[in-house]
Amino acid sequence: MKALVAIVAACLVASVAGFHVKYIPCKGDTVEAASVAFIDINPCTADPCNLKRGSTYEISMNFETAAAPASIAGIETHLYGIIAGVKVPFPGFNLTNACENSGLTCPLSAGQAYTFAIPIYIDPKVTIDIECVVEMRLVDSATGKDLTCDEMQIKVVG
Repeated sequence: MKALVAIVAACLVASVAGFHVKYIPCKGDTVEAASVAFIDINPCTADPCNLKRGSTYEISMNFETAAAPASIAGIETHLYGIIAGVKVPFPGFNLTNACENSGLTCPLSAGQAYTFAIPIYIDPKVTIDIECVVEMRLVDSATGKDLTCDEMQIKVVG
């Protein structure tokens, strides 16, 4: 009986936690002030995540800030879709202040672990099934430098 309870509990945790998606650091010469442990998209079960139009998903990122600077007072969120090499703002995304409604409390302290989570809505106005790269960038508001920048594949489906 205990084994059955443990298996059910493990399945429930796995279904709530999301799926660790494959991601890569953004291309270019960005120097990041944080290291990413993992990125989840919930609900998602495989790479690339199939995100259905008209639905809301949560992207969460676990990261640790570098030893310096001592603190980061404010963070901006930038979310883009990259299609055929063209970067455009992600449709329907308007949460630019990462210190609000994302699980982060600013200022961030150096050398600490954090979880950042945001909802993304897949606009039904996107009328075609398309696979694209999503770029998620957290930027130090004071310096304009990247805290982290990562890219992951998704597929928008009907």
